[in-house]
Amino acid sequence: MASDERRVEVTLTAEEYDRLAATTDDPEALAREALLRRVDLEESIEFTREGGFRELAVEERAEGIPRPPVGVLVGFDVLEAADGESRLAFDAGPEHANPMGTLHGGVVCDVGDAAMGTAYASTLAEAESFTTLDLTVNYLRPVWSERLEAVGRVVEGGRTVGLVECDITNEDGKRVARLSSTCMTLRDEQAAGR
Repeated sequence: MASDERRVEVTLTAEEYDRLAATTDDPEALAREALLRRVDLEESIEFTREGGFRELAVEERAEGIPRPPVGVLVGFDVLEAADGESRLAFDAGPEHANPMGTLHGGVVCDVGDAAMGTAYASTLAEAESFTTLDLTVNYLRPVWSERLEAVGRVVEGGRTVGLVECDITNEDGKRVARLSSTCMTLRDEQAAGR
C-alpha cells in the first residue's frame, strides 16, 4: 500500500458477499466504486445545504459547476450553464431502464428538468431563486444505452415568470425528447432557504 493510500475494511455476511461476487469479477473494485459514488452524493448534499448554486457569484456559476444531488443520483453532468443556456451530458444505461428495457421516462424528465433549471438559474441575481410552475415532456423516440445531451435555454424571461425549453438528443444528433417549463423567480423571503 502506497503511503498516500488509506484502507477501509467492510465486513459482509457470506450471503451479502456472494451477492456482490455474483455481479462482478472484482468485488473490491465494485465496492470501492459504490462507496465513492456515495461520497460524491454526500458532498453534493452538503454543497446544496450550504447554499449551493444559489450562493455562487454570477461569474462563478459558469466555472466548474458542481453536480446537484439529483445529478449524482441519476448520473448526469452539468457541462455548461451561463447566460440563459445550459448543456448537460447523460450516459443512459441498463440501470436507468423501465420494465420494457428502454430508458425510463422519468429519468428523461429529470435530465431535461435539470437542464432547464440550470439555464434559468444562470439568469438570476445572487439573492434570487426560482420554482417550477409547470413542466411538459414530449417523448419522441426510445433510448436504450447511449450518451445523451440536454440543452436548456430560456426562451422568454420576464421579471417574475420565464419560459424555458430543452431538447435532448442522442449520439446521432436526433431529438429523443423536447421539454418546456414555466419558472417563477423568487425574491427576498420567498427565496430564503431555497
